[in-house]
Amino acid sequence: MIQAAMDEDQIGPNISSDAQNFFQSDRDLEIEQNRQRKKAESAAKDAPGKPITLSSKVLSVSLSDDRKTAYTAESGHVARKVDLATGRVITTFKGHAGPVTSVAIGLTSTGDEYIITSSWDKTARRWNATGEPEMTYNGHTDFVKKVVIFGKSVFTASSDGTVRQWDALTGECLRVFKDHTRAVEDIVLTEDGRVMYSASSDTTIKKWDTSTGQVLSTLRGHLTSVYALLLDDGSLWSASADKTAKRWDLETETPDVTLEHPDFVKSLCFLPGAAYLVTGCRDENVRIWDIASEKCIKTLTGHYGEVSGLACLGSKLYSASLDGTIRTWFLTDLKSPGQSTLDAPKKEPAVIRKTKKDVTLTEEEERELAELMGSDDDL
Repeated sequence: MIQAAMDEDQIGPNISSDAQNFFQSDRDLEIEQNRQRKKAESAAKDAPGKPITLSSKVLSVSLSDDRKTAYTAESGHVARKVDLATGRVITTFKGHAGPVTSVAIGLTSTGDEYIITSSWDKTARRWNATGEPEMTYNGHTDFVKKVVIFGKSVFTASSDGTVRQWDALTGECLRVFKDHTRAVEDIVLTEDGRVMYSASSDTTIKKWDTSTGQVLSTLRGHLTSVYALLLDDGSLWSASADKTAKRWDLETETPDVTLEHPDFVKSLCFLPGAAYLVTGCRDENVRIWDIASEKCIKTLTGHYGEVSGLACLGSKLYSASLDGTIRTWFLTDLKSPGQSTLDAPKKEPAVIRKTKKDVTLTEEEERELAELMGSDDDL
């Protein structure tokens, strides 16, 4: 005879009486509890990275040439100029009808600063230093994920699978780069502007001739979406949802180093001298890698959301996160082995090499959408 009732302990550890926790695994609950703990500790005066707290998720951060301020792109449909010393918001740029994904900083012929922002509203917009809109770049048919200023041109990458080149002053679309089969997540240009690399959720990185719009080659090696690129002194790095950061040999166009992470890698930057690579991960941690030894020498914890942006200026490293904060880390504290932590040290992943296999991309894009569309009230 089937027992009609069961003792609560017999049900097992994965069932919760809390409606908000239905269908969550023990691991999910542990992650959320850890996140809430870090959120509470971030309010303390001695919180790791001395967080600057903003009112919406920070999707990227760009440092101004004045070495004192930064621009944030945020899920709350705004960009902001922030004083990095005081945390004061100097200017708020309002006008987009969707989350702002990136900010590019430019200088006019008279030396005045301006910015161009990209957004989920399918546009890029130019703003003067006081926050007044000057121009809208219309043409993409899906989210605009990245904007780059190069000389008199603006380049935008979109979820419609294209990159567009615009005249920065007139807003005219000069060229459309089309070969990716899915969203273009990031773009970087060489110092002379003749070559552009684009990263896509179709798993590839493409090399383009910017004068013709033609694809010169396709770099293959990631197993799924490529989120970020970093190009410096002939070295190209990429960050991916396959939980790796890769360095590419640009002569053979194959990866020669693969750094494994426990979760999606979302952001990259170099420390001064390019001897150390910094990675931001969906597991909410920042990692410092010694490139020569291919070892992770430091893990910085404190964020309680995905690390969405990284930037380094002088003696400081800045990290931005979906937890709505920008944190400042001093380089003198980063280069010695160990861990700056709210949590107990964890064993770091090793360098690995993998072979390509079939993957499905849709789930990652759905997760990204759900994460960014989540309420900013939870910050």
